[in-house]
Amino acid sequence: MKVSILGHGVVGKGVWDMLQGNPNFEVVNVLVKKGEKTADFMTESFDDIWHDDSELVVECMGGVVPAYEFASKCIEAGKSFITSNKALVATHGIDLLNLAVKNNKGFLFSAACGGAIPILQNLHLARKSDSIIWAGGILNGTTNFILDSMDSRAIGFDEALSEAKALGYAEFDPTADISGMDTMRKIMLISMVAYDVLPNSDYNVEGIQTVSAFDFEVAKKMGCTIRLVGRCGLSDSGRLYAYVQPMLCSRSDFYAGVCSNINMAQYEGKNSGVMSFMGQGAGRYPTASNILRDMTSMYEGQSHMLKSKCLFGFANNSSKECEGVYYVRLKSDLIPVLESHCGVDKVLCEKDGKKCVITKPVTVKAMHDIAAELRRKDADVFFAQVKG
Repeated sequence: MKVSILGHGVVGKGVWDMLQGNPNFEVVNVLVKKGEKTADFMTESFDDIWHDDSELVVECMGGVVPAYEFASKCIEAGKSFITSNKALVATHGIDLLNLAVKNNKGFLFSAACGGAIPILQNLHLARKSDSIIWAGGILNGTTNFILDSMDSRAIGFDEALSEAKALGYAEFDPTADISGMDTMRKIMLISMVAYDVLPNSDYNVEGIQTVSAFDFEVAKKMGCTIRLVGRCGLSDSGRLYAYVQPMLCSRSDFYAGVCSNINMAQYEGKNSGVMSFMGQGAGRYPTASNILRDMTSMYEGQSHMLKSKCLFGFANNSSKECEGVYYVRLKSDLIPVLESHCGVDKVLCEKDGKKCVITKPVTVKAMHDIAAELRRKDADVFFAQVKG
């Protein structure tokens, strides 16, 4: 099968390297940035790939623009398309699926979620014989490295973030990671595969920007640690929920054992129970290995992992399935505001004018709304769901 590659950066070069000597694929062209062509197999013009004789295009550029334009043109030109670009799939995945179906071409994106972890392909297979109750997990290596470092070495957020940047685990601008949006985009992809719905509104996202060393001190006294977790699923009434938020979990919980920049993706099947996939969530060869899995799947006849009925939709996080208790750290004089909304079950400690409390049961949406109201009062607040 003849292949062209869009991008020759971290992941694109990994794909190129892994294809050398592979008897099933022949690389025709590799698109590089202007001024970066150093070999005959490279081109600085997308038109060369648009009009070449490749049957399959692999996109490793990142971003939505111009990736969506390039993807659309390739599919319309009669080429199947594989991408590792979560932003592209979260924004235009349904559009590209419909275009691929219309043109009788393939569209796969396993590497857009979880790096080397084959969560999307396994969800695709599981759905054929089982019902997915929920799916998600620890899906961002940058935030997990930061949280694990703060926990294991008792350092502050800024120091942990600086180390993540120095080691290449965090981008120069880590906003998408620490805000939780990178994890949310992966949850969107998981929802597409598991439930035929892309939740593009009404989901709740809370990152780790406000976590402090004090929160880890309190967590340790409780025999717990903190992780950033994303999840989607269906309520008993069949309504989709989707969210990302910090979670306070026991030291004996499997999430506590996910260290450094490792990811853990999971789903629970009605018949299979909980299935877990743990491994490198990013990096040149881990991500490239997942791309090659998609290439092999396409070579062997698989065209899609989404159903043609996949739709844009919204998430409803007020269902009972999303209810729980929360750890909240807040200025002492604002605790009455919190109490008026959801109630306080237990005061854990008080220090330097701040209180750490456990709330009474409250839904995900309500907790996120409460935090937003407190922040409108210029409150420094951190919250994490207490994992049951």
